[in-house]
Amino acid sequence: MRAASTSRLLDLEELVPESARRAREHQARDSEDLAAQLFGSLSAALPDVPAALLDSSDHARTEQPGRSAQSILAFSLGAQAATVSHLRGRTSVTTPAGTTEAHQPFFGWLAENWTGPADQAAAEEEPDEPPRDTPRFALGWVGWLGYELKRESGAADRPDTALERSGLPTQEASLFRATHAVVIHHGTGQLELQCLDPSTESDWEEQVLRALAGVVAAGGAARRIEGSDAAAAGAATVREVAVRDSRSAYLAAIQAAQREITAGNSYEICLTTAVTGTLAPGHASGVDLFTVLRARNRAPFTAFLRIGETEILSTSPERFLSVSAGGTVRSEPIKGTRPRGETAAADRAMIEDLRSHPKDRAENVMIADLVRNDLSIHAVPGSLRTERLCAVETYPSVHQLVSTVSAAIPDEVPRARVIADAFPPGSMTGAPKISTMDILQRLETGARGAYSGVAGYFSTNGAADLAVLIRTAVLTGEPEARRFHLGLGGAITADSDPAEEWEEIRTKSRGVLGALGARFPESAPEASR
Repeated sequence: MRAASTSRLLDLEELVPESARRAREHQARDSEDLAAQLFGSLSAALPDVPAALLDSSDHARTEQPGRSAQSILAFSLGAQAATVSHLRGRTSVTTPAGTTEAHQPFFGWLAENWTGPADQAAAEEEPDEPPRDTPRFALGWVGWLGYELKRESGAADRPDTALERSGLPTQEASLFRATHAVVIHHGTGQLELQCLDPSTESDWEEQVLRALAGVVAAGGAARRIEGSDAAAAGAATVREVAVRDSRSAYLAAIQAAQREITAGNSYEICLTTAVTGTLAPGHASGVDLFTVLRARNRAPFTAFLRIGETEILSTSPERFLSVSAGGTVRSEPIKGTRPRGETAAADRAMIEDLRSHPKDRAENVMIADLVRNDLSIHAVPGSLRTERLCAVETYPSVHQLVSTVSAAIPDEVPRARVIADAFPPGSMTGAPKISTMDILQRLETGARGAYSGVAGYFSTNGAADLAVLIRTAVLTGEPEARRFHLGLGGAITADSDPAEEWEEIRTKSRGVLGALGARFPESAPEASR
């Protein structure tokens, strides 16, 4: 898709005069929730349209500000609005004119409808254009791709009836055409308005400025949402909480995975389960719940997506893949987790243990090597780089081990093909990827749905930025009967301790469940496997 569009940069200090009078050192922190508050106001005014907030919610606290440089508020409305859904080889496109359906792979549809770099000379003349290896949002398609699209990567497939699908979306992928957007550039304090239809530019600007004025009038631009307040707001939000697999069943699956590794069928197997539940009567909106979750678990790839009845509430710290307009592709796989320590000394000890533990480093190196293989399929010879290996990153509830791999791709290679050949994220499968996914198909008792897939954007300038859907709650169903789904998993290696792997599942659940007033279930029916 390539169409006429407009983009206008506005200075937040001029739009919000109060911020200009604050001390410079407090300015970024005071406005760290502005994107979420502005999105809340706009989405309330546009309740029935597909919408997304792709939010670097940690921008005021991160040690890597370049990766958390912007937050994107995207909406699909008007004559050019469109949604796309995919299920088992059928792709449906809905516009104001109606719905069309085609039998084709999802990535085939994406290749036809997401063009590569266009008007590069014009783009390079833009004074605010970021470096050519950095993705820049420019409208296009926004949404999520679920794990079950793995069939298009050569993995084995089973009928839906063979897997538990409680609380999962009916689609395997869902996108919307972003016709209107707001991009908040945190580093420069600028707000960028984008509009696909130039004739609606002034109306969009007026609507955004009116919403911004309302946020400021309510004190939103100067008030941070604190985690303790968020926890109280989310108390008892999720009920009937259950874990899909009992502890003994999950430990047995871990042992079965280790037998596969001993037999030489895999090096590392990322085994998963899920926690499900229902939302309490009179529950808050999906946006309100996301605000609670976001405040407790700030991360570079926090995201809320609303497409149809499905809402994705994610606080992912992991980038699956970014593609810049200039052709740089970058992945940042995560493997290795520790909980935060209760004291500063305990926290430092957790970091050091994670940094030096041979099992965690082995997991991370294997996945980094898998990503190198995925990117090498299309990389310009000599361009493949491991920018960092086994670096520790700290988040509100966990420490994690992260690596970064990048490459350059030729202009003639379809960018949808690059993404397809790297999908699903290797950090959520194990290595080698295809044979390990076949093993997982036998060991896991439920479909993953959006969990373990990716979410983000495919822009008209050929850029994309996609995060791995972990630390992610998925809401589905009618308003009076909303279902909750939280996928959880861990990497199994030959020397994994099954009991410790179960505890890692519990650790990973706390950030999401705790924010929503729920706890990890202590038991599950032994007949669950």
